[in-house]
Amino acid sequence: MVVIKTALCEHEWDKLVDHYFETGMCLGLGRERETEKIRRAFTNSYRFVTAWESDIIIGAGRMISDGECYGWIHDMSVLASFRKQGIGRLIVEKLLEGNEGLLVGLTSSFEAVDFYTKLGFKKHKTAMAKYPRHSDYLVD
Repeated sequence: MVVIKTALCEHEWDKLVDHYFETGMCLGLGRERETEKIRRAFTNSYRFVTAWESDIIIGAGRMISDGECYGWIHDMSVLASFRKQGIGRLIVEKLLEGNEGLLVGLTSSFEAVDFYTKLGFKKHKTAMAKYPRHSDYLVD
């Protein structure tokens, strides 16, 4: 049974780092074992959600927002063995709950474009980004 959490206890932050180590998301901070950076990013977010099975985080995501006009979803990930089971949808729905009037953006991985399309997201014609490192997602 999947359990959704919107907060983490002190001892659970390492499990979130383990999740991002496994998925490679969160700007690679999981692979670098940057627990404090991940903790600050999540606790400074408008909202974050983790999905658990037993004592393992199988999915996670967060939203940065002003709560009035705009929101931006970041660091969405689900462990490969748990994909296509509705976990990602559940996380996005929980992030958006009560915020249906916001303009919400996100940057998708290449393989998740269809997933976000099914949730009602559309490609933005003028979105721009500046990454701190090289990214295959940027076009010159």
